[in-house]
Amino acid sequence: MPSDSNNNGPPPPNPVATAYESYVRDTPLITRYVLNSILISFFAGFFFSPAYLLANIPMFTIFKFQLYRVVTSPLICTDILSLFFAFMGFMNHGVKLEQSMGSSLFAVLFFTLTIATNVLFLIISILLWGLTNSDSYLVGASLGIWTVLLGIIAVECSEAPPETKRRLFFLEVPTLYYPLVLLALFSMFAGPRLPYFLGVAVGYAYGHGKLDRWKVKVETVRKWENRDQGGCLGGFVNRSGFVTLGMASGPNAWLTGSGGNDSGSSGGGPAPVRAPSDPGASTAPSFPSTGGRSLGDGSRGGGLLSRGAKVPKTHEERAALLERAAERRRQQQAEQERDPGV
Repeated sequence: MPSDSNNNGPPPPNPVATAYESYVRDTPLITRYVLNSILISFFAGFFFSPAYLLANIPMFTIFKFQLYRVVTSPLICTDILSLFFAFMGFMNHGVKLEQSMGSSLFAVLFFTLTIATNVLFLIISILLWGLTNSDSYLVGASLGIWTVLLGIIAVECSEAPPETKRRLFFLEVPTLYYPLVLLALFSMFAGPRLPYFLGVAVGYAYGHGKLDRWKVKVETVRKWENRDQGGCLGGFVNRSGFVTLGMASGPNAWLTGSGGNDSGSSGGGPAPVRAPSDPGASTAPSFPSTGGRSLGDGSRGGGLLSRGAKVPKTHEERAALLERAAERRRQQQAEQERDPGV
């Protein structure tokens, strides 16, 4: 009796499971935790209001002493449009920045900007409430990932040379003022929001060294990541996507088609996060400052490239580079033919 059972191959992979595995593999740990928290917050909004429980609202944060709101406010997403732009923005900036700095330093940067922005928001709200006696300042809320993401963009752009530019749609904007243009665009479509202004201001202050006293030393981070000495982050080192100081790729994270030091990576997106290694094996990079160009925008000449890199601009230069590469390949093939045992 004929049967087709032997001709059947393995079942096709589940596209949802495949997409999730790719997301876990290609997204660094802290960025993934932040995006997962935003996603959970969005779906939780169908049952209750996460903003009421987690947003930085002066009436609850100060008068009811719910200080945890200072940290949890960026992890709130209230609508599908905010969720889309949160993923699009943070996947573009957060992935490469975390691969460049390492997960520990990126987490320190993220929470430093979060706490500084929210503390300023509380101070200004209380002052305005005292001056105007209007309770509206006590119920104003600071929430959403863009409060911190605008600060992160301002940190990087504040270190840019004055002559560099970044493209926004059809405009070329000086990189130093790019966060201000983004802020103006947000204010035009969503109305002025005090937390966004404070986020950009804190980002500029951090980038210009005004918050250096809150930066963590590299030696301290190494101790946090050292499992043998019981570091507080030792349990995270072996988790998928954790980028130790020894694995941080510095400015190379912004090279086109590379998510780190893996020169064999190809394609337009970041390379998969490498396996954990000993954090004390090599020196840790500082925050990417070579050129200070736009975050994740290496393909347009505004991205963070190493200082010695020269990108061919003309057709003749590209043709010369290709000819030299072909000549090197011919030489290698000739050497292999002369010495087949190699």
